[in-house]
Amino acid sequence: MTAEPEDDVPLHAAINAKLAEIAAESLQQPSWHEEWSRLGLHATDEERLNVYKSVRDGGSVPSEAGFFLVAWVIDTMMTERTVEEFREAEEQLEAIRQKYDLEEDTPPDEADTPDEYRQACQQMDEALDALYAAILEEHGENEMAQLFREDPEQFEDLYEVGRQFFHEQANDDEAEVDDWLNTLLNEVSDCIDADSPMGPLGLRYHEDDGYWEVWIYPTPVELVGGRHDGEVVVPGFMLDLEQLREAFDSVSAFHWNAIGLNDPAGPQVTIEGVFQGREVSLHVLAYAPEGEEPGLKFDANP
Repeated sequence: MTAEPEDDVPLHAAINAKLAEIAAESLQQPSWHEEWSRLGLHATDEERLNVYKSVRDGGSVPSEAGFFLVAWVIDTMMTERTVEEFREAEEQLEAIRQKYDLEEDTPPDEADTPDEYRQACQQMDEALDALYAAILEEHGENEMAQLFREDPEQFEDLYEVGRQFFHEQANDDEAEVDDWLNTLLNEVSDCIDADSPMGPLGLRYHEDDGYWEVWIYPTPVELVGGRHDGEVVVPGFMLDLEQLREAFDSVSAFHWNAIGLNDPAGPQVTIEGVFQGREVSLHVLAYAPEGEEPGLKFDANP
């Protein structure tokens, strides 16, 4: 049996399951297997990209699937870069929304959309596309960058075919997983009383032979404006422990790690037991794992 990396975030689970299946069916261990098996919860985007390039170049998956693996990691790198490089442009776009009383998700192509907003959105899209192609080139993917610039429709087609290779067969199971995990997330949310601005809760999980390890945590908050502009802070909150206990079918262990010095997840409350018929070890973290993007931008102007 080929073991998957020990710590999966939700978006990696289907990919890891498929790669484990491919490795198990191979007569010889794939050249990428050892490096891939070391990927964990704290793996960097660069580490994942190097592994996925090896998977692609080794011919272990169809060309479209290899294309997707690389493009998808570049997507995550893109998200991190836009937070830093497009803060000013986002603020200008938000000012235009406020000027015309527009919602954040207002489509720019509606008939009554102000020209100023439409043009700003178009400029933002063009800048984002240019950055994505630039990141591809920074990591040696010149052919992919050229295709993205010259034929974005074909780029999207290859991406989607590759995505389906990893995700199509898992859709039904993922839907069932999503249902009970969302219920657990909502139960934890109901137990939380925030004493400072807080965005959505984050969730990561790993399943091994029917035993689920779940991390739930407050996402970071980015301050916008004022003398602390751009700072990322940890929201404070209280957790109703008795209410959390009652959400489980049964509880076998319940404890608090106050400092978290010997745990990469840091301070946390852990509850082990049965939730909706599943064996679960739930960890409610005091703060988000390293590398988590802000879940809320808070106006800190005086």
